Formats: sequence, C-alpha cells, structure tokens
Amino acid sequence: MTTVQQHIEITHRFYQAKKALFEEMVAHLLIEYTALYMPVRMVFFSAPMDSREYVAQFAYLKKTVRGHFGDACPVVSYVAQPVDTDGMALEVHEVVLTGEDTVSYRKYAGISYIAVERIGCRRLFLGGVTGDVLHWNIREQADDVFARIRQVIDAERMPVSAIIRQWNYIEKITDCDNAGHQHYQDFNDARSQFYAGVEWSTGYPAATGIGTRWGGIMIDMDLLLCEDGTVFMAGVNNPLQVAAHAYSQQVLLGKTALQVRTTPKFERAKAVWKDDHGFVYISGTAAIRGEKSLEGVGIEEQTLATLENIEYLVSGNNLRQTGIPVTGDAGLINFRVYVKYRADMEKARKVIESRYPELPVIYTLTDVCRSELLIEIEGMGLLR
Repeated sequence: MTTVQQHIEITHRFYQAKKALFEEMVAHLLIEYTALYMPVRMVFFSAPMDSREYVAQFAYLKKTVRGHFGDACPVVSYVAQPVDTDGMALEVHEVVLTGEDTVSYRKYAGISYIAVERIGCRRLFLGGVTGDVLHWNIREQADDVFARIRQVIDAERMPVSAIIRQWNYIEKITDCDNAGHQHYQDFNDARSQFYAGVEWSTGYPAATGIGTRWGGIMIDMDLLLCEDGTVFMAGVNNPLQVAAHAYSQQVLLGKTALQVRTTPKFERAKAVWKDDHGFVYISGTAAIRGEKSLEGVGIEEQTLATLENIEYLVSGNNLRQTGIPVTGDAGLINFRVYVKYRADMEKARKVIESRYPELPVIYTLTDVCRSELLIEIEGMGLLR
C-alpha cells in the first residue's frame, strides 16, 4: 500500500467489535474510536433479526452517537449486513479541514447533514436517509428518499450533479416482488428519474448498489461543488468493463413501470484533483468483463478478477485518460468487501491479503447486485 499521508483530504477508518449485546458493541466502538480529523459520517454494520429490530436499533444508534458527540454529531447510517466477526463493524468518514473551512450541522426535510464550506467551494455529507421501512415497498421508499434529498440539495442551492459519491443499500437486492419487479431494478428506475434532466459534465457519481438483509432503502451521499476552479473532477471509465450506465437490456432484470428498464447510473470511479494531489472514490466493483459476469468459477477467481478490474481502473495510465496529471497509480488506502456466502469469506480474505497484506479492510456478508456474483469490492485511493 502506497500512501502520501499529507495529501489525505478525506479518509475512511475501520473498527470492529466482537459479538456481544447490541448496546455493548456500540459502546465498545465509540470508546475505541478517537478522531484524527473531523468525523462526518459513521456507518455501523450488524445483523438485526428483522425490519422492526433494524428500525429500533437504528434509532438507538442515532440517539447514542448524538449523546456521545453532542451538537457536533456526524451523520449516522446503519447497514443490515453481518460482519466476519459476527459482531459489529464501524466505518468512520473523516475530513481534513483547512483554516478557511467553516462547518455547519443542519437538518432539512427530515435529513441530518453536514456542510463544509469555504469561499468558492462547498461540500455536503448526507447519511442514513431512509424511507418508511416497515410499510412501503422498495420503489415507494426510493422515490421518497430521492424526493427528500432533492429538497436538501435545492435548499443548499447545489445542483444534483454535485453528487460525487453515493452508497445505495437495498434490502434483498436481487429479489422480485409479486408483480415481477426486481428490487435493484426498481431502485435504478427511481434513481434514473431523480437524475433525469441533469447535466453530468464530469460524469455520474461513483456509487455502490449493494444488498442488505433488512432496512428497505438507505442512501449516503457526498457532494462537492467548487466554483472557483481550484478542483478538477472526472468520472473514470474502465476499458475492461462496459460503463454501468451503458448496459444493454439483456443484463437488466425484472419488470418496470417505465418503457424500458433503466441502467445503473454511476461511473466506475470518480476522481477529485487539486494542485498536485487528490483522491479517487472506487465504486462497487465485481467480476464483470464487458457487461457479462464471470460465471462458472469459484470465489478465488472472482476475487482476482475484481482486484484486476480495480487495479486497472486506478492505474496511472487509465487515470491520465481522464485529464488528471497523476504521476503513477492511485495509492489504495482501504477496501470494503461484500461476500455473498459465509463459506467464501476466508477464501476471499486470503486472496486479498496475499495482494494487499496491510490494507485496512471490512468484510461483510450480503447479496450482490447480480445473483451469479459472489463478491463486490469498493474503496478509496490517493492520487499524486
């Protein structure tokens, strides 16, 4: 792992708690965490028994985190995915502030978020945005979540195209409802309508669309708008893969209320560059070449193919194609790894650790966006 610590502007830090009572695991993680920079988002991973327990535990998390941090509280997300320890994991997103930055903790349309601003440049961090988990279907939740996010973005006078990173958590992502509508496709249709009419001059956001056991729809977002010309942003393609937003109808599943099934609207990565350094958000990446999944092979082969996709994606040669004058490959600083079957967890870990023995990694157990895929990996990288 190659990093340039003085160039970190945003970082994701990982913590683990062994299996215990829910309240004990939360307390352990909050005690273990010590901020290096300013925390803007806390993402908890655990395994509630059902949707009602998810809602109750999520409420407890938000209350407890607020009690811990007071008014300077990071946004909180709760992902219903078991972790490899059978306990709880915590991912904290931190931002390095400059002397010119001001920070505001705000709430609008029922959404808590954080604004980091300086003259000519603004950033927003939204987290844990959910619909009515207990009563609404996936499409209803997705439409509601996007409608309220739109209210926040409009209130902040930022364009939708300022979204640079989006995490989309979708309960039982590959399941279909009684009408034949796949959960992931319903979500993609709602996202496409939310993005419609927007000029994506720097490409769509980096994104992950991943399954959860419970929780309906939940979205986290990072937004960045710099009008002073000091920051360059670009979507990053991967020549090994068809862009997700250019998929054919053959790889999209389920019925749709629209004329055609809409594609997943995200880039393989999103790079942010300032002066002589930057960072790159790596979208959820799987063993897909072209637009077809690597089928009929085991977890080791899919893991290797996924890592090769990421390595080519953030290679210096590929990044320079976006217009960013990097001097080499991105320095990977973390991975979040989603594995479909528990029996494959250790096999995937061995492959990843053999290639990146010192890289901080969280492993969770969940369904991926295609039923034949066994693993998905996302991450962050530093640019120089």
